[in-house]
Amino acid sequence: MILVAKYPKQSTGLSSHLWTTRWISPATWVNRCSQDLECLDLEEEQPLAQLSSIQTDKMTLFFTELLDHDRDDVICDQDFDNFFEKLAHFADWSSNSSEFHMMLEVKREFIEHFINPLPTKWAELPYYRRVCGPEAGGMPGRTTLEGWLARWALQLTEMKRFVDLPLYLQYLCKIIFHVIDRDNVGEIRKPAMAAFYRSVIGLSAKRIEEIIDTAYDRMTSNSYLILDYGTFVHCFTNWLMGKNPNGPGQWVLVPPKDSLPQPPFPVDYSALNTEPAKLEPYAPDKKTNRHSVIV
Repeated sequence: MILVAKYPKQSTGLSSHLWTTRWISPATWVNRCSQDLECLDLEEEQPLAQLSSIQTDKMTLFFTELLDHDRDDVICDQDFDNFFEKLAHFADWSSNSSEFHMMLEVKREFIEHFINPLPTKWAELPYYRRVCGPEAGGMPGRTTLEGWLARWALQLTEMKRFVDLPLYLQYLCKIIFHVIDRDNVGEIRKPAMAAFYRSVIGLSAKRIEEIIDTAYDRMTSNSYLILDYGTFVHCFTNWLMGKNPNGPGQWVLVPPKDSLPQPPFPVDYSALNTEPAKLEPYAPDKKTNRHSVIV
């Protein structure tokens, strides 16, 4: 039975709103869908969380370009071994270094979150049983592209800041930064980024030449910022959570294959470093020569 609330036909103000109720049977108004539509099955097949199209593109590139080298849309723990070994080789980390052992821990967490079975609270739901269950990749211990994206969506849906990320993703950010900054200068410079794209991502020299200026400008706000670890954290966070194009996160791992649209307006960061005494308070009725305001 359903409780239905009704407004009176005439009302003279908020104080005169009266409520009348009556009980009716759901069958008198619910339009039950045909069995041919299999509406219950459709509802059960809906994921609990979804990535935006931009997030899907970024995570798909991670899957296809860095993990699934045989292009069969399935990855296993060996693919993570190969990826992290490539990072260690590029950074020239020995198997006895602290960086190498930290990387092994991150790899184990990736396998736990993306290869091993989902927690019970998700694993028994029809959609996740289909895309993340043992049958999804043909055998246990494998993950399809669809399952990979579904697992990312579950992890990222409640995260808003870098500190919200699980520790293994925070450490992944640190690992990638130090891998690119293999000369240990404390910042990522353009030649180091180009070398990373060439040796780890596998881009051709022609492709790197086409994108490197754009990539570095997006990650440093047209070279206004130094791409140190603090700046890279913002880029990495945007890589995971950014749902719109033009963010610096597009360039953290695998650059987009297609050209990105230009930003609708330039961002002026100069006021952030202006001395407080020289800042001009904003007033809507005051004429000024300013070109931008801090928001």
